[in-house]
Amino acid sequence: MRKREDRRRGHSGLRFSLGLTVILLGLFATISSSQARSKRKYPATAPVVEQQVPAEASKGQVDAAYIFVKGAGILRLQDGVVSTVLATPAALRDLQIDSQGALWASLHGVGVVRHLGDQMVTLTQDSFAKLAIRSPTDVWTINDSHGSVVHYDGHRWKTVRTRNSLAGTFEDNRLLDIVTDGRAVWVSSWNGLWRVLGGRWTRVEPPPTAVANGEAENDAQAAPAFPLTMLVSKPGLLACYLSGCYVSAESGWQPSHWPADKARLQCAGPENLVAGTGADGRTVVITHLGGSDKANHSESLPPTGINDIAIDTTGRVWVATGAELIVLDASGRTLQRWKTGEDSGQAGEQAGVIERVVIAGAGPAKLPTR
Repeated sequence: MRKREDRRRGHSGLRFSLGLTVILLGLFATISSSQARSKRKYPATAPVVEQQVPAEASKGQVDAAYIFVKGAGILRLQDGVVSTVLATPAALRDLQIDSQGALWASLHGVGVVRHLGDQMVTLTQDSFAKLAIRSPTDVWTINDSHGSVVHYDGHRWKTVRTRNSLAGTFEDNRLLDIVTDGRAVWVSSWNGLWRVLGGRWTRVEPPPTAVANGEAENDAQAAPAFPLTMLVSKPGLLACYLSGCYVSAESGWQPSHWPADKARLQCAGPENLVAGTGADGRTVVITHLGGSDKANHSESLPPTGINDIAIDTTGRVWVATGAELIVLDASGRTLQRWKTGEDSGQAGEQAGVIERVVIAGAGPAKLPTR
């Protein structure tokens, strides 16, 4: 009897040992498989791609002003404090903010970078002339070195059109500008204006007055008039020809009522507010599109010239002129001024010309103290 019980206990112990061994082997196989999958998914030589950032990491991106200072890089002005986003001597090609509040920069010799929260990601080592961002995974741009339109889908940059495929009078067609209104993409070239919607490319006929008074008025080849610059506002696309600026609406082109006194339209903001540089090159012109109000003019600004203009969500106008940033209200009255070389903080050692300004949200309530 005792021998049978001993044999039963022996068999039970053996079954337990074998069961435990099977479990441990299965667990080890699972871990090994998981590690193998991890290695396949994130190889050491994989290119850098955009990473997901927690929502709370983007809180520092709201209500701020970003400036690009020549020779210093990108600075952020927020709550009276200046900080460095990216220190670089590289030349800037474009600076934009996407719908998530992330900052995009295209820089010579660096490429295209996206900054959100505390993360800076290099998306490509190629730099492009201008970024038209519909979403972080739907970006259009011009590769002027190759003469092509390039699209980024969140994974790769792909050429979707070459300048020669936008056929017209000029065999050596040149791509000039690209913007998006969130629905369509608009591409300006020597061979005219093109609209991209749902993958379809359509040539857009210019306003009749632009043809009559445009840059090809006396051209024997009857070259098309083309917009030199484009903006997006609440009424629609704003296309500026030599003969003036027009709004593309459902019913066709409409005059924008932008002053036709050689003033250069540069930015659009809320409530159809637009601003640009006056004919003298030293004043800022501010007006509402379609309104009957007379355009407002700022005081004469420093002779260093106006490099860039932006409008925040409250209607304040931000002007980059030389090494000074000037904030105006919609009437053109000066509200604040700040010089990079006069700040006692980090920017004091990085004084230089402000080449670009972009505003997130309402912008900072106050500029850094001197």
